[in-house]
Amino acid sequence: MQPSDFTELPAQQQLDTLYFAGDILANRYEGDNIFLLYNLRDFYVELRYDAYNNQLHQVTAFRSTDKLEPYLPYLA
Repeated sequence: MQPSDFTELPAQQQLDTLYFAGDILANRYEGDNIFLLYNLRDFYVELRYDAYNNQLHQVTAFRSTDKLEPYLPYLA
């Protein structure tokens, strides 16, 4: 599966795939948002939740390790 294939899945199927096949690596907080970082086979997935309203706002799938920088303090 490619990152673009993952993001084209329906939202519930994305979450199910992360739950059953993904490994959670870290979480971080930024304002009212909670960011969760998953490893899914050979790419990463970041979920952005609105903590106040408990709503998923964004799903981003990527391979670039540059996007892991905000999580580095939490991965040690």
